Amino acid sequence: MVKNEIVLAVAAAVIATACSPKIEYRLVPMDGHRTLAQPVTLENENTALGVFEDDSYVTPSGVRYAQDSPVAEVAGALIQAQNRLAPLKTVIGHSVGEYQNLRTDPDLPLGNLFADALRAYGSELFNVSMDFAVTNFGGIRVPMPKGAITMEDISSMFPFKNYVCYVKMKGSALTELFEQLAQTKAFQATSGATVRVKDHKLVSALVGGEPIDPERIYNVTTIDFLLDGGDKLNIGALAQEVTLSTVLLKEVMLWYVSGMEAKGQVIEAKADSRVIMED
Repeated sequence: MVKNEIVLAVAAAVIATACSPKIEYRLVPMDGHRTLAQPVTLENENTALGVFEDDSYVTPSGVRYAQDSPVAEVAGALIQAQNRLAPLKTVIGHSVGEYQNLRTDPDLPLGNLFADALRAYGSELFNVSMDFAVTNFGGIRVPMPKGAITMEDISSMFPFKNYVCYVKMKGSALTELFEQLAQTKAFQATSGATVRVKDHKLVSALVGGEPIDPERIYNVTTIDFLLDGGDKLNIGALAQEVTLSTVLLKEVMLWYVSGMEAKGQVIEAKADSRVIMED
């Protein structure tokens, strides 16, 4: 079940034409108007989908269906699935607010938080101090919720099989990477650098508060998706050396969120002007 109140219910109408079929899509609100069924959350998991009693399925609105009816069959499958999904409802942390995944904001609080977590995780994973981290906004699919954060939230935020990797890169190549990022819509999520862009051209970039040394080798944490063309970046082509891992991107956020919870700290993401883009 989807936790949000809106699901991407796809309605496709195929209209035969002389050339080729035309397919149209539209979003349909999930309002439960027929049965009052709701998306399952921690607060309503025992009642959201209705119950089985006296050889009948009873919807949340009180309508009864025979146990062998198609409606009861579908409801039964969904209810049984909740037991298998129970581990995903485990609360692993808490957040001060809801943080949106706005892909056009170069100083996105959620992007900043995650890029910082990625750089810290990369330092531990590869046992080297990471100078810089970059990941893509498109890899964060849904917002981080306010209040309790569950395993399901993290899985929904990072559904793709993107793997953490370590790239060694000369300063001259790192500057070229910044120039590539400057040409994108919102620069992507970064950590360890302060960058200024004007008219999608790089104006200045500091790493660790210092100008980039073109001959120095910098340690960069990123994901395999961005190594060879993902989101129009080719980080692998700029690298002196690439080390891949088997760690999924979502494991980074699981590590960060659960670590904050273990320390009794609530997550708070902030904008900090690390990337300034001017038209």
